[in-house]
Amino acid sequence: MSSIWKYKYFVDVIESKSFTKAGNMNYVSQTAISQNISSLEKMAGGKLVNRGKGEITPTELGRIVYRRAKEMLAVEDMMMKEIEQLRSREVTYVGIDSAINKKMWMTYEQIYDPFFLRAGEKMECYKIDSKIGARMMKKRELDIFIGYDDNELLGEPGIENQYLTSSRLGVYVGKNTSIPYGALRLEDLKGHRCYAAPHYSCSVQREACRRLEGDCDFIEVRNVETMKLKVEFNDAFAFVDSRYFYCNDGEIRSLTDYEKDCEIRMYYPTNCDKKNVHRFMKMLKEKMES
Repeated sequence: MSSIWKYKYFVDVIESKSFTKAGNMNYVSQTAISQNISSLEKMAGGKLVNRGKGEITPTELGRIVYRRAKEMLAVEDMMMKEIEQLRSREVTYVGIDSAINKKMWMTYEQIYDPFFLRAGEKMECYKIDSKIGARMMKKRELDIFIGYDDNELLGEPGIENQYLTSSRLGVYVGKNTSIPYGALRLEDLKGHRCYAAPHYSCSVQREACRRLEGDCDFIEVRNVETMKLKVEFNDAFAFVDSRYFYCNDGEIRSLTDYEKDCEIRMYYPTNCDKKNVHRFMKMLKEKMES
């Protein structure tokens, strides 16, 4: 136990004039109060309290210890307040998967501007590739990463995740595609190439690929940006989040015979002590659900 508690117990005994009341105030037994004050008397080299006639009063030595103990407790209180102020001014670093579109950024700003920025609480937000986001999370360079199911982060020691939102799976095609217009069935995709970026989990649809096996070429690419370009310039398609996918020159079609959801999750360090991390995640989730 920190020695500062000995001084607090002593101050409480002097001010309440009771060992029992001091124990109740600190949720400890009267014995614990007595033991700590005895330890304090040994350190001070003399008796600190008089217990005559049923009244607790400080000795001359006790009055010195009492005055200085009050000062120490005041300094500790000031220190804790300054620490709390520092924590409240800490920068919270947020990463958003670059595959996620402006709807998420607008939601982020609707929370950050009125509730954090105006209160002087700093956040820095980055649009980053999911692979880079996973690496930054592991190095503790991000406090929050908003992205899809990520095999590098799910189950990673020291990193937790929370469900944020979900939407239906769709099909991304180029504007000049020969794939039929409007809502699609998997059968409509036959004869076309399918591109997938493994770090963008929405694009990897094994069940759909099995149903299209022999009728489509399935090609893996390194990242989402390459996937979009390949789709747009090769009359191809990719499976994407129908609501939050960041489009370029293509468009997203709905699927009628393959009902899958795309989940967006929030990843964060298990033992994060920045109070704004959990506050922001709670507000973001509530905003997405409203």
